[in-house]
Amino acid sequence: MFVAIFAVCALTLSWQADAMVIEERRSCRTDGCVTQNGCVPRYSQYSTAIYCPQRCVIERCRSVENEQRQRICHQITSVATGQVLAALDSYDRRGNQRYATLVNPNSGERDRWNMIVGPGNNYYIQNSDTKEYLRASDNNYLYLVSERPTDESFLFKPDLVQGSWSCVLLQSVCYRGYIFAEQYNGGYRNFALMTRDLQRCYRESLWSISSVNC
Repeated sequence: MFVAIFAVCALTLSWQADAMVIEERRSCRTDGCVTQNGCVPRYSQYSTAIYCPQRCVIERCRSVENEQRQRICHQITSVATGQVLAALDSYDRRGNQRYATLVNPNSGERDRWNMIVGPGNNYYIQNSDTKEYLRASDNNYLYLVSERPTDESFLFKPDLVQGSWSCVLLQSVCYRGYIFAEQYNGGYRNFALMTRDLQRCYRESLWSISSVNC
């Protein structure tokens, strides 16, 4: 009889412990919304509380080590070509500056970026691997430079088409031109350039910015 009572008590305690673990796991999770800054709490911002096209789950009980290991970066993809912005070893011989290049996705190139909020809610765009910053130039080329941002040539203004980061125009704050994807005979590597002629280059100027693990 005592054995039976002990077994029932043990089973009850085990069920209560499992319930506590489940409840604890639930309390570690909260609803989130996917933004350019990754997964943010759904009701932490007015915009995400009203409109959240893509939901996600935030694990609030992860260790610092796990958070660092799963740091969020961004991939910038051309809507027109499907190629992604990357930092290749392609240089302008005149100034020994690295060109901003487009490559096919999943090519193993350095195609992860940090979108860093700057003045006026504009963005600095930094390559996650090389730590270089994207910089606009008056010759309509885009370069990657290792120096820290010093002026508006490093800043880009996102214009969300229909309110979504899956379709964005990226405008240089300094030169007012838009980043567009060069299409050169369907080549493996193309350049990201700037244009002010959206009427002629509108589709080539559209980008999709998505969150990926660094």
